[in-house]
Amino acid sequence: MDLFPVPSGSHPSWKILIRGIVMLFRTWLSAAVADHRNTLRYWLLPAFVAAWLCGKPAAADDFLFSHEQVLGTTLELTVTCADQHTAKQAEQRALEEIDRLAAIFSSYQTDSQFSRFTALAADQSMVVSPELLRLLKRCEEWTRVSNGAFNPAVEVISRRWQQAAVEGVEPTMPELQQLVSVASQRHWRVQAEQGRLIRRTEQPLTLNAIAKGTVVDSVVLALQSEFPQIEGLVVNIGGDLRVAGVGQCAVTVPAPQRDALNATPLAVLQLSNQAIATSGMSERSWSVAGRAVSHIMDPRTALPCVQVPSASVVAADAETADVLATICSVLEPAESVRLIESIPGASCCLVTAGGAVLCSAGWPVQQPAAAVADEKSTQAEASAKPTPFDLQIEFEIAKSAGGGRYRRPYVAVWVEDADGFPVKTLSLFLMADNPGPRWHRDLRRWYSSDQVRQLVDDAKLIGTISKPTRNPGVYKVAWDGRDDKGDLLQPGKYTLYIEAAREHGTYQLMKHPFELGGANFTEQLKGNTEISAASIKYSGK
Repeated sequence: MDLFPVPSGSHPSWKILIRGIVMLFRTWLSAAVADHRNTLRYWLLPAFVAAWLCGKPAAADDFLFSHEQVLGTTLELTVTCADQHTAKQAEQRALEEIDRLAAIFSSYQTDSQFSRFTALAADQSMVVSPELLRLLKRCEEWTRVSNGAFNPAVEVISRRWQQAAVEGVEPTMPELQQLVSVASQRHWRVQAEQGRLIRRTEQPLTLNAIAKGTVVDSVVLALQSEFPQIEGLVVNIGGDLRVAGVGQCAVTVPAPQRDALNATPLAVLQLSNQAIATSGMSERSWSVAGRAVSHIMDPRTALPCVQVPSASVVAADAETADVLATICSVLEPAESVRLIESIPGASCCLVTAGGAVLCSAGWPVQQPAAAVADEKSTQAEASAKPTPFDLQIEFEIAKSAGGGRYRRPYVAVWVEDADGFPVKTLSLFLMADNPGPRWHRDLRRWYSSDQVRQLVDDAKLIGTISKPTRNPGVYKVAWDGRDDKGDLLQPGKYTLYIEAAREHGTYQLMKHPFELGGANFTEQLKGNTEISAASIKYSGK
């Protein structure tokens, strides 16, 4: 047993330094004990080490903060700096900046600037913030560049299809043509000198395809300018994320047909001072007359987009990546690639409805698709091989009683065999005020099991992910019947566990026994204070 464990998340050089000091200390201790008559000279070594360490700057560490119900999705903020106090200050500042911009851009807050503007009658005007003026001018530019594939007036089309989902009847062709005509109008006019917007129609509008990226960029700018001691940042709001500062970040791009958090990804990219956004229908869709309909609409036809189930775009900033990911979901794939290649610093990876993968020039060099962000690739390489077993788990973290955003609790999802041995950890959320996992004994059963197994030594079993925006608190994980070493397990009795513990909250444990190799089943688990709902679907292929 290592008497001097190195904190997880520490940089490799810092680990080497600590272990070197430990070796020196052990050598000194042995010598001092052997020559107890003349121990004074043995204090010179620790004194020298202490003086040297005091003169060295503290090593940076990664601090991860996770919040649900932020802009209708999840915020994951990673701050790389030397101390926890700075990281917590950065977290608070990030939340303040998000709240400030939500009060300007939000389509869901009725008192936001944008909502108040869209509530105006035609020809009315109002003075608005420079942020809203700038963003609407950017919307005009992107509408022009995309030949109408991007259009904030698509909201009128989306609402009609939402109504169709309720009624179970698709809109008629004359209705669609009328919707296209309405959406193609000019709906506002910017008077930049006066800081004023003039409403030209009374049609609904949305900034959902661009504002999230704008907010991500603003958070990065605010933290970098106000906290120069921060070395690196990853700001991820619902899959729209930006990497800033020193070093690289491994970002997973899921395949649309395999959208569980721990599924074999389409790609794992190493990003440095770049942003990425993914758009698609895997997380959000409607059912109209028994047909799954994408929530992404083509403003030029008023029809749901079906050609590109997944579009990922890398760009220099999150706003550009966000809007381009939506545009690439609307345009023909070849047209999207031409557009992306005309924009400096941008690249894309598209998955067509037929399963073809189309990448533009400049798409970042990636790790093998079987690799995962935490470098534990043995199990991922094995999972790339088909197995006869498929277990799909979906769980929803309960919302806070007071409403609004809330910290995500610690959550572990794993499988044990009939002897109670943990054969596979499927998902592990260990984010808190500390860098790395630390001990997290609040996850009592998982922690106890992990002491037996001693294979999980990093908090981020699931790396940073860029995927289509999903509802807050809803997560999917999958299992193919393999253990942590990638070996296919024997049929028999196993138990699935979902454990949750919230700081200053409650502890909850859900479990469901099942038979690997047995009959197919779908089961709804009873919710609790921390996990409001969970479902399991098993199939033997």
